[in-house]
Amino acid sequence: MKKQILTYSGKVGLLRVTKNSLRAKGEILIFETSYSSLNAMFTKKQAEEIRNEFINKKIKIRELTNQAYHEPYTEIEGYHEKVMNIRYISPNKLKINMETLIYNNVVTIYEAKKDGFCLEIYSKELADQQRQLFEFVWKQADRPIIGRGGRTSIS
Repeated sequence: MKKQILTYSGKVGLLRVTKNSLRAKGEILIFETSYSSLNAMFTKKQAEEIRNEFINKKIKIRELTNQAYHEPYTEIEGYHEKVMNIRYISPNKLKINMETLIYNNVVTIYEAKKDGFCLEIYSKELADQQRQLFEFVWKQADRPIIGRGGRTSIS
């Protein structure tokens, strides 16, 4: 795909960019603001269908978060073990204010709110640069303790 920027808004836009992320080949890197944001953005049924697609397509997710503790958020068997790899980064080191996804040659930035905006930027150069930033932060982040249903905590 040629370089381009697409814009969307609201819950319809959030659903669109989320479904577009199912095109990822292998892995999605996420700077996340709202853990289990699929549950906050969509119906439980929609969120679980999307999670099932990640499993079916064998897409892995590595996620950096400022949240040290999370309640269980999915009933999809094995989702957390097969898909998710989460690390905590203190907001004193990096405060994550915008949800950002990096996959293939795409960088998606959005606000996980019903009236939020969404940008999809198709650029290999930008995606490569964002991957480098993600990896730099990933190496400094802490691994949470992961419990049943995706419950996590930093000890």
